Amino acid sequence: MQNLVGIFRTEEDLHSALKKIEQLQERSEQLAVSGSRMFNPGWHLARDLKSMLTVSEAATRSALARRESRGAHSRIDCPNLDAAWGKQNNVISRRGRSMELRQMPVPQMPGDLQSLLADEKGAGA
Repeated sequence: MQNLVGIFRTEEDLHSALKKIEQLQERSEQLAVSGSRMFNPGWHLARDLKSMLTVSEAATRSALARRESRGAHSRIDCPNLDAAWGKQNNVISRRGRSMELRQMPVPQMPGDLQSLLADEKGAGA
């Protein structure tokens, strides 16, 4: 993840990362750890591995779909902001063994919060 889905990303690296994640998911199905969970870091890692791979796949798929750069998401191959992405979030759902990615509109900020932020801007804070 650190090498292929780090802060600076490219479509090619993201596709490579997905392939590696899929390979690791296949290998993890055969994973077995001996001993008890007491004083056994391997047991805990094996237990957490499925969740780590799920989160890694979701982050990679989301990064691949976002063809822009914003904040800590920097696509070297898509260096500009896209205003449309500021108005939507990626939502990923697990469907069996696959993930479904869709975009959902960002909910409108409540009026009292909008006015609070407007007051802060006016106060120079």
